[in-house]
Amino acid sequence: RLSLCTRRRLIAGCGAVHTAAMAIDRSPSSMQVTAAVITYCFCSGGMLIVNKLAVHHIPLPALLTVCQFASASVFVYGSKLVGCLEMDDFEWSRAKYFLVYVAFFTIGTYTNMKVLSVANVETVIVFRSCTPLAVSIFDYLCYQRALPNLRSCFSLLLITSGAFGYILTDREFQVNGMSAYFWVAIWWFVLVFQLTYGKFLVGSLKHKSLWTPVLYTNTFSVIPALTIGLIGGELNESRLSAVLLDQRALAWLVLSCVIGILISWAGFWCQSVVTATTYSVVGVMNKMLTVTVNVLIWDKHASTSGIASLCLCLLGGSLYQQSPLRADAIPAEPEDPEERALKQTANEFDPSDEELPPIDCKGSKC
Repeated sequence: RLSLCTRRRLIAGCGAVHTAAMAIDRSPSSMQVTAAVITYCFCSGGMLIVNKLAVHHIPLPALLTVCQFASASVFVYGSKLVGCLEMDDFEWSRAKYFLVYVAFFTIGTYTNMKVLSVANVETVIVFRSCTPLAVSIFDYLCYQRALPNLRSCFSLLLITSGAFGYILTDREFQVNGMSAYFWVAIWWFVLVFQLTYGKFLVGSLKHKSLWTPVLYTNTFSVIPALTIGLIGGELNESRLSAVLLDQRALAWLVLSCVIGILISWAGFWCQSVVTATTYSVVGVMNKMLTVTVNVLIWDKHASTSGIASLCLCLLGGSLYQQSPLRADAIPAEPEDPEERALKQTANEFDPSDEELPPIDCKGSKC
């Protein structure tokens, strides 16, 4: 039989191992974070290019948005019905939080389409590069993250400086003035809120899987997007009849819907494993592939000095370090039931609580 002291040490050691294992399970691994970031980067970079081509062949942003939302909703819910995907049902306790997000999600998607129809891709990337600075403030205020350290501040400063340098050399800005950036400004403010609030949806609300927010956001966004199209006159008979829906246009439409499903899931996955600011920085970094392809495909792209300013933005993003939780914001770990049982068992063997029998020295050498 093991001595009381040995048993107590074993029990305490098991409790420590159990607590450490629980902590590891709650935090995402580096491999999981890397996989989420890479997946989101490929989907986001491809989505920007495909949307640009889809709008070029079908100049109806609202119609494209409705098709993307509807196809994602039908695919996800259909997969739930046949048992391929697991997700939560529609519940008001969960839906009320998504309604706020959906309003901005719909406006953000539509304004992104409008931006791509009036500005070049580099313009979108530069304004996207300015979001981490604003989101880092909301990370501090809303999610109790520490303020960016010196290296991260320098990183965000490089991103903002590169964006400012690009605007000064952008041909679209020089020709049309601020009128070319009206939709870009609206899209930027909506995006900042969307990035901040999206972290709450995947961090505070408990879901069976990430397909739940994908289903909610896309389903609830169909009617608002359809309303925007009707108000803007994009869905009237004259404008629809003017669109030549040939095989090439249909192919880009279908591809945009497929990538829309993928980026919905990949975006929520990435948001669930990183901070809101890091997620916005990742969104900036994944645009390098977009810049390269854009320079090769379209003749309407940034000048050499504009590309240099854009590279400065991306360099700043590569230097960013994710901010940890503030020291005063780290909550005490709730006591696990198994750990509580181990402590109770250890207390049962406490010699101070037991009356030891007297030692009998008869027949033995004391």
